[in-house]
Amino acid sequence: MNFFRRWHAHHEFHHHFGHGHHGPHFGRHADGFAHLLLNRVGAKLDLDAEQHRKLGAWLEQLQHQRDTMRGLARGPEVAGLFAAEQFAREPAQQLLDAKLDALRAAGPGLVTAFADFFDSLDDEQRQALRFMMRRHGRHDSRHDQRDAA
Repeated sequence: MNFFRRWHAHHEFHHHFGHGHHGPHFGRHADGFAHLLLNRVGAKLDLDAEQHRKLGAWLEQLQHQRDTMRGLARGPEVAGLFAAEQFAREPAQQLLDAKLDALRAAGPGLVTAFADFFDSLDDEQRQALRFMMRRHGRHDSRHDQRDAA
């Protein structure tokens, strides 16, 4: 990949989801972020069509899980927790249990989808992915320290 394409991908990524962005990346621009992530990781790792499909399947499951969790935390159920003079402990516990059940139900599928993607990578691609993950982790810790200051 030439310098301009790498710079442009970096610039686009940070323009939409990086500098000055506060909150989770899977926010209101989640579909755009997943598409950008799919394309960016695909280009960095030089994924073939099957690997690209497997990464897309994992990101789709992740997005579905996110939507499910958001659906459980919205609406009149949450507002009802604060409506009375006393906090509605039992309904709050039921809402938490529903979220945990949804996470438990989706967990095996998410793990399998990511494992299928990861296992399809060759040694060089796995090493590049590990490097990207380490680099991303260091970026987050620097970002968190900067936000705390």
